[in-house]
Amino acid sequence: MNAQVKVTDFEAGQSVNTKLTPNSNCITSASGDDNDDTQLAFQYDNNITYWSPAISSSSGDAINDRDRGNTVVRFLKGLTVSYLAQSGGLYTVVLDGEIKDSGTTYVMTGKTLGTFKSRKPAKR
Repeated sequence: MNAQVKVTDFEAGQSVNTKLTPNSNCITSASGDDNDDTQLAFQYDNNITYWSPAISSSSGDAINDRDRGNTVVRFLKGLTVSYLAQSGGLYTVVLDGEIKDSGTTYVMTGKTLGTFKSRKPAKR
């Protein structure tokens, strides 16, 4: 029996809400502009945002400069969001680093936060 994997890519201008730990999530929103500006919101309980970096095709990684959060969820210093250009006019936003939730440390390694269509203009 052949198993098939469904790959979903999101149109620019859409948002993706990714569960990271039992009490944390990240909302990733693509702007749809020529730089692929993408805003992120790292949240506790889908409600309170503690870190909101932005990345784009022209910026480097966004790195959390200090621990942020509350007594339940902490987005630890060094948590890194990266823009990865893909073939076929797509880009993927990935997460690396650690999140502490209810005393347990969760390690994120290349965690996909969304794949979007790139709006970068074609080179002539």
